[in-house]
Amino acid sequence: MSPLRDSTRARDLDRTNARWLLDAAYAEGQLGAGEYHDRIAQAASAATLRDLRDLTSDLQLPASVVDTHPVGRRSTRGRAAAVAAIVGVGLVASAVAVAVGRGESDSATPDTPVVVVADPDPGSGSDASPPDLTKPVDAFTAAGIDIVVDRYRFQFGDTAATSLALYPDAVRVTRAVPGAPGRSDVYELTGSFVHTGTEASPPKATPVELDQIDSAALARLIAEAPARIGEPAGRVEHVYVTDSGRPTVTVYVQDGGRGLGYVVAGLDGSGAQTIRAN
Repeated sequence: MSPLRDSTRARDLDRTNARWLLDAAYAEGQLGAGEYHDRIAQAASAATLRDLRDLTSDLQLPASVVDTHPVGRRSTRGRAAAVAAIVGVGLVASAVAVAVGRGESDSATPDTPVVVVADPDPGSGSDASPPDLTKPVDAFTAAGIDIVVDRYRFQFGDTAATSLALYPDAVRVTRAVPGAPGRSDVYELTGSFVHTGTEASPPKATPVELDQIDSAALARLIAEAPARIGEPAGRVEHVYVTDSGRPTVTVYVQDGGRGLGYVVAGLDGSGAQTIRAN
């Protein structure tokens, strides 16, 4: 069956197949962590087949993978392919999720980590005191999320970020490199934010304002995510904040290394959509 027109409305199956292709490309190293998550978020909200094909057209993938998970046409394997695609998204995602955000970049990590601190604005009249960098941060709680945003604002002088990834024991953020379109600096939170490298920015990346995150709503979403996908025994592996057409948070759930699914919502927790891996 020939592919449908680009203007045709996408089905849930088309979105699932596109995510499978992105998972496969990420596993092969074709996409960096930031771009992978950006495209995954765009695929989840894609309206037309053109939107999905724009996300996958530049990938090098075996014909067998593309044929098994076609975007915009029915697979010759029928319903079995649809089921395999849905299950596969979770299996492949769980295999690659461990690497996401752990200082991964396409340039060498500096020998000496660099801490970047914003220049104070003499005319601002701000009397903000430095944050307590020794205070432990649990980034899955409302208080911890607030601490992350406060430290980010104090260090950089704003809250604009290309992406933010929260882990049980780590925080990773990216910022656009001034004067270098398509590049993002990578920082990890170790008291302050320490520069660890640079990476390519997602093609449609738009800065997201971290102070727009409703920390209480996000903490609730994190706590409820396993139950929302029907896996109360699962645990949240990481949370990703980005703007791919609209600012969103994505909460990824797994169990024993097996991806169970994820929940996507607005920065205030609204419009939550649940995607199960099986």
